[in-house]
Amino acid sequence: MKRIAIIDSGSGGLTVAKELFGRLPEERIIYVGDHGNCPYGNKSPEEIKEFVFGVIRFLEQFELKLLIVACNTASALMLDELKERMDVPVIGVIEPGAEMAANTTLNRRIGVIATQRTVESHMYRKTIRENGDGLEVYEEACPKLVSYLEDEEIGNDEIKSALEEYLAPLREQQVDTLVMGCTHYPLAERQIREVWGGDVHLVDPARATVSRAADWLREHGELSTAAEDGHLFFTTGDVPDFEEKVKKWTPVSRPVVRYAETGA
Repeated sequence: MKRIAIIDSGSGGLTVAKELFGRLPEERIIYVGDHGNCPYGNKSPEEIKEFVFGVIRFLEQFELKLLIVACNTASALMLDELKERMDVPVIGVIEPGAEMAANTTLNRRIGVIATQRTVESHMYRKTIRENGDGLEVYEEACPKLVSYLEDEEIGNDEIKSALEEYLAPLREQQVDTLVMGCTHYPLAERQIREVWGGDVHLVDPARATVSRAADWLREHGELSTAAEDGHLFFTTGDVPDFEEKVKKWTPVSRPVVRYAETGA
């Protein structure tokens, strides 16, 4: 049975997996979280490419029909390279999220929170502007947020304190739409809304990405019609810790979680 692969720097891509489970319950996935090298957002482009290609080499042992790059940092940096490398379609999270943001805003002022590396690439700004004239895009790097959300010992107050710092400049710009430009960030959606303190349209690129994946599968006759084997989850980090995150953040109650030797 061909599977859909989802790759991410850590656990954030589980937000994409959860959306996929809801939209396409008959599909089976292989998820690889590169926890051993997480977060990507503060790494050099050369390091990130080395890590991601290590994950891709690991996936070559499986029969795939689609690859979803759930990491915004990797999508911004090397999506075209991955499309050239892979012999299956590759979908990133930036283009679907940018399109959704452009279609959501009413005052044409859009904020983006993302990792340092994604912000420096300006891919969200570029891609959002390609989806409409006169769109103003304001980007804000959130260097602490991924590591905070990966660490179960970091409390709500620390997360909200970091968000106060990151969201303040975007509130000043009076954006009405905020893109959660890292797949980890929807895990802090409640805190984001609390810190924002007013009306804002939150865009979760995971939803738009899964919609695009579903459209491709449907158009090419690749939709699964009957569930067979279970999902496979791999990590380059601590297996028990990731297993708990899978149980907590997805509907999979007894996941098969293994260590991934990526060679990165």
